[in-house]
Amino acid sequence: MGKGAGNTIMTVIGAAGLAVGLALQGTLSHIAAGIMILIFRPFKIGDQIDAGGAAGKVEAIDLFVTELRRSDNVQMLVPNGKVWGAAVLNFSAHQTRRVDLK
Repeated sequence: MGKGAGNTIMTVIGAAGLAVGLALQGTLSHIAAGIMILIFRPFKIGDQIDAGGAAGKVEAIDLFVTELRRSDNVQMLVPNGKVWGAAVLNFSAHQTRRVDLK
């Protein structure tokens, strides 16, 4: 095998490594967000939340996704990166809530 073939192989290996790195970038951000959610606990299982437009009752919190049950009883899996990167409204955080009626 000549010098040119070695350079070609290294280029292919480098390109494959870059592709894998880019593919894992989103996954790693969801894992990091999942760890942050599990450490800081902005909500817990059973809470009613709205996070980045995804609203429902928290059924499970994993490393990759937060599972919500919407009001129509449909399961919604929300990537943790989306949950951690948005404002979270936790309707269950306090025992009472103010309601304004007109």
